[in-house]
Amino acid sequence: MNVKRLIAVTTGAIAPLAFALPAFAQNIDPCQGSGSQFNKLCNLNAGNLGGIVGAGVTFLLIIAVVISLFYLVFGGIKWVTSGGDKAKVESARNHIIAAIIGLVIAFLSFFVLSLALSIFGLDIRKLELPRIPSL
Repeated sequence: MNVKRLIAVTTGAIAPLAFALPAFAQNIDPCQGSGSQFNKLCNLNAGNLGGIVGAGVTFLLIIAVVISLFYLVFGGIKWVTSGGDKAKVESARNHIIAAIIGLVIAFLSFFVLSLALSIFGLDIRKLELPRIPSL
């Protein structure tokens, strides 16, 4: 019984490999053509990567604020629907406190990043990567 099972498993594992045909994929350059959706990525270089990083940081701040606000609203709804139950009120209060702490952390992190960049004379929307001077 075990020999039959071993043969079946081995055959099932080897058969797809034995009968696999080679795939000859065509070399396609996604950067060719003016209507390509990859044009922004094709033009990516050290000169414009900083702008993408700055936009990413701003996007992450917006996402953090939206999530914190939804969490705050959820805590408020839990508080209203608690019906005076102390455990539910405490849970709602914890949600609201966590949401406020999340908002404070999100804004403080953006403030600290902006402050650090302004100390070095940089702008978050116009970041540029440093270049090594050529000899």
